[in-house]
Amino acid sequence: MKLGLVIASHGRPDILQNVLINLMAQRRIPDEIVISAVVPADVPELGAATANVRRIFGSVGLTCQRNRGILRLIDEVDLIAFIDDDFIVGDDYFCNMEKIFEQDESIVGVNAHIVVEGANSMGFTFEEGLRLAEQYGRRKVAPVTREITGKYAEGCNGLIACRTASLGSLRFDERLPLYGWQEDLDFCVALRRIGRIVRTSLVWGVHLGAKRGKGSEVRLGYSQMVNPAYIVCKGNMSFAYAFQLAARNFLANLLKSIYPESYVDRRGRLRGNLIGLFHLMTGRLTPEYILMLE
Repeated sequence: MKLGLVIASHGRPDILQNVLINLMAQRRIPDEIVISAVVPADVPELGAATANVRRIFGSVGLTCQRNRGILRLIDEVDLIAFIDDDFIVGDDYFCNMEKIFEQDESIVGVNAHIVVEGANSMGFTFEEGLRLAEQYGRRKVAPVTREITGKYAEGCNGLIACRTASLGSLRFDERLPLYGWQEDLDFCVALRRIGRIVRTSLVWGVHLGAKRGKGSEVRLGYSQMVNPAYIVCKGNMSFAYAFQLAARNFLANLLKSIYPESYVDRRGRLRGNLIGLFHLMTGRLTPEYILMLE
């Protein structure tokens, strides 16, 4: 099968360069790699070993950047995978992914297993991430693959690969701008209506959780309230799950704003939460309003 990879990136060329170097050491390398960036400065110098890497540029935002990658690859490859620009792929990541699709034609999507999530902490350097990946790779753990079931596919995460033949007109929702919080679950649920999605420990990696390039925490706080409500109205998330997401984040930002972590602007997030809640109470369901915030 011909495999394409899309990496959306902005403002982190040094991290992206390390991720690409690590990726090129895989036994199975994607046939086509698209770096979907905003400006040329986002993309590091690419040597001869990265001859299959293409650079495309356009407006900023995870959803629109990924969509540009899909547009570039959809007629050229059988599978499209997406990873973050601060994600270290585990051993035989693409090889195992390809095998899963080859073995069962009813599978239209594969979710990876994040063995370490740096987004929930101060994050990891690339060297720390490599060390964590090596430690996990040495473990002898029986592989687990399970189907993601249920109307809302709430077990989906952002590291997904899909069959291009199944996509049709399906794209990431560009009304979820910039960081696109929960855009992955929204996309998964839409894809889940087409065929089966599985999550497997055979396809795994480490998310560094780099904080640089994330943008305003006020904007993220707004998205934490409004994006789940918007996805509920689309029919791609249950009200109970959306309420759980919003309540958990609001309470965390409220309580931790007293003594915030050094790596999180809890007060900024809380301010965004409150603006989002006010908009929801007054009937405004506008995820793109974050473009008006600073």
